[in-house]
Amino acid sequence: MEIEFSKQLLLATKLTIPHNYASLIIPRTRLYHKLERGIHHPLTLISAPAGFGKTTLLNAWLQAYPTNVAWLSLSKEDDDLTRFWCYCLAAFAQVDSQLVEEAQSLLNAATAIEVVLAALINALVSYDQELLLILDDYQALQLPAIHRSVTFLVEHLPAHAHLFISARVDPPLPLVRLRVRGQLSEIRSADLRFTLEESREFLIHGMQLQLQPAELTTLMQDTEGWIAGIQLTALSLQSNRPLSITKSNGLAPSIGINRYVSHYLTEEVLTTVPEDVQDFLFLTSILTSLQVDLCNAVTGQNNGQQMLDWLEQANLFISPVGEDGIWHRYHQPLAELLRQGLSKKFPERINALHLHASDWYTQENMLHEAIEHALAGQAFELAADLLEMHSWPLWTRGQMPLLLDWLTQIQGHIDLEQRPVIAYFFAFMYLHTGKCELYERALKIVQRNWQETHCAELQADILDLQAYHAICQGDSSRALQYTQQALEICQNNPLLGSLTHVLHGAAQLQCGDLQQAQLQLILGWRAGIQVNRMLVVTSALFYQGHIKLLQGHLGDARELYQQCISSCGDGMVWLNIQAHLQLGQLYLEWNELLQAEEHLGKAIVLSQRLGEDALTLIESHILAARLAWIQNKPEQALLLLDQAESRAHQSDGQRCERASIAVVRIHYWLMQNSNDFAEQWSEQNCPADLSTRSLLEQECWCLVRARLLLARKRPDEAIKMLVELLPAIRAQDRLANELQVQMLLVQAYALLGDTRHTKLTLEQLLLHAEPGGYRRLFLDEGPVVMALLADVYQRQQKRYSGELPPHVLSYIHALLLDFGCDIEPRDWCSWQKRAQRAQASLEQLSEREFEVLKLIAQGYSNQEIARSLVVAESTIKTHLNNIYSKLNVNSRLQALTKAHAVGLLDV
Repeated sequence: MEIEFSKQLLLATKLTIPHNYASLIIPRTRLYHKLERGIHHPLTLISAPAGFGKTTLLNAWLQAYPTNVAWLSLSKEDDDLTRFWCYCLAAFAQVDSQLVEEAQSLLNAATAIEVVLAALINALVSYDQELLLILDDYQALQLPAIHRSVTFLVEHLPAHAHLFISARVDPPLPLVRLRVRGQLSEIRSADLRFTLEESREFLIHGMQLQLQPAELTTLMQDTEGWIAGIQLTALSLQSNRPLSITKSNGLAPSIGINRYVSHYLTEEVLTTVPEDVQDFLFLTSILTSLQVDLCNAVTGQNNGQQMLDWLEQANLFISPVGEDGIWHRYHQPLAELLRQGLSKKFPERINALHLHASDWYTQENMLHEAIEHALAGQAFELAADLLEMHSWPLWTRGQMPLLLDWLTQIQGHIDLEQRPVIAYFFAFMYLHTGKCELYERALKIVQRNWQETHCAELQADILDLQAYHAICQGDSSRALQYTQQALEICQNNPLLGSLTHVLHGAAQLQCGDLQQAQLQLILGWRAGIQVNRMLVVTSALFYQGHIKLLQGHLGDARELYQQCISSCGDGMVWLNIQAHLQLGQLYLEWNELLQAEEHLGKAIVLSQRLGEDALTLIESHILAARLAWIQNKPEQALLLLDQAESRAHQSDGQRCERASIAVVRIHYWLMQNSNDFAEQWSEQNCPADLSTRSLLEQECWCLVRARLLLARKRPDEAIKMLVELLPAIRAQDRLANELQVQMLLVQAYALLGDTRHTKLTLEQLLLHAEPGGYRRLFLDEGPVVMALLADVYQRQQKRYSGELPPHVLSYIHALLLDFGCDIEPRDWCSWQKRAQRAQASLEQLSEREFEVLKLIAQGYSNQEIARSLVVAESTIKTHLNNIYSKLNVNSRLQALTKAHAVGLLDV
């Protein structure tokens, strides 16, 4: 529809608020508030690239905000001073035609625009209602005269009139001056981006699309909250489910740019810029960050500053990185489109562009980026050169996933014989992934190089790696031989010796010698601090957590593992995973299953960054199996143990882990009464000779054999085997292992019918387990142990005093509740309260005052008490007054009554 206004033929649709065709408008309250705050300023600018929902936002806000609105949708045809103001006056006329009569007459008479605007402003001053003029798509206007006239209007608007401008680029108005004067309110792309919750609501209710949390997170990362990108991707997904999450540049998960987004960006962005700008965009799309000199180095031109300034002024999907304005980056959707365009327009230049970038980053000593571009440009020898410079710092900072990723990319493209440093890290990578044959091959390359150079530092590194391999295999004696040799080489050299001390401590830990392990770990920790090797420092914390765990100090172990996680940061992923797994085991022991699952989940997420790490996979499967068993999923638990065992066998080592799996597996089979399976498996897998195994591994297999003996009803043999384990365990202060042995001894004595030893061993077990808060130690044993605990508890609560202190009885009661036992404390509760009151009163009385109170209870007079205690009678009177005061009584009788009431005289 067209209307005639003055001498211009105007489109009425440009003067009405556009209809919103979206099926759902997401309420954006936070932005509505920002728009409302704009009412306090002459100008509100909404500036963002195409597709950020500027018009939709204004539309939705105006529906909820009752006011007088003059709306004008602009296009390039309006880039004429007279036509523009003719439309503006027509927009005001939609609110009140009398408002613009004088201004329109002046405009028709070709009067100077300043006079027309003066008439309009005077009319606005006389208009006593709030009024908004909204200019949508202002970027269509280029004429300087229009911008000058709009500036004049803004600077002279009355307080109740406001201009709202929506544009893809910042208009050439004096924004800085307006900002300083407080006359400008701004909403930009950072404000307009969808939040995660807004995206979820839009996809579910607006697009009827339900994404998994990981898919939604990936979509948000790829689109950066760009509304059009989210909507167009959703349209693509509706016809192309399921969502395929891939790797972009080998780093971050990506949904990939779809044809809808591609077409939109091509039409709305690329076709609107000059060809030289397009070429600059394509050539620099290989860069994750843009900087003037870097762009010049990549393109081979000197127009980097000019281009970046142009792109920033054009608001063309480019954002500054940091506050100094030196670095910029393309938004993810545009960057991906540009890389696609580069591969079509300049495919032959891609590798060279990456090499230019790598050279520039190398000169700037930014080796991480230099390596990435060398690899992207398939310059593998260059990447290997850079890796040799960069690998050791990465190693000491614990950035193993990144290092392993780079090694994987150059694998097969370089000659390891010529690169012993690279070979060393390949050996480590193969060791972690359980490829022991390849590990040995890479290690031999390093050893041959040492034989040629006789470099002491290299020899120490080789010995450390061999020691680590031996530890992984459970061969602690061989590990100690290697670390001892390395320590001799590293004397008085903390840089070399820090890791060796930690490995030496880990080997001692595997031997069960906690005292020596602690000593070596402290030495390694101190040396690591001295030379700033955080990998060493964090490893020492991790193994010290193991020591506390074996000593039964579970709370201390938790603190050390948490410190380890904090120290890991984004690097040291392997240690981070292991610490989470150990925390998962701790919380599982405390029967706090949700927290155990939480730490297992974190370990699994982190392990995706690490790849096929044998030890991580084994230990996570064991923890998952234990959780599944507790959740009454026995088939899943046994399947997870099968997978863990298979992985342990594939890795050609991990003997301690195989023994740990066996302990859990045999226990579960016997709990299921699957004795035949357990017997058959043990015949095929239990080692006949344990003499060559580490002490901890030997103990695991002894626990397996003891359980099998109990299942065969041969408790006497089980007792003999278990008792023989205790002296070494106790000598090394390994309470956690002692508790496991004691638990089986309790059941063995009970099966044998030895009531006395059953009672004594169980009470000793409870006394030792209570401080650490052990739960699953008892709960995993089932009804037999529950009955034994109930018997102890019932015997103890029949009297006010007994062999076990109140806190242990409370511990037993909590265990029985965990078992689902309905035993009530009854008399025990009153006794416990009395005992607590007695303890409180006792703590108030001095030792001599307590003696006086007991003699009073026996009927002694003051004189008799003085004679008995060999003190003056006046001293006894002083003690009595103190007793009366502390017990809040006034006489002997009241003191005795209070003492009996709280059980003080029973203590």
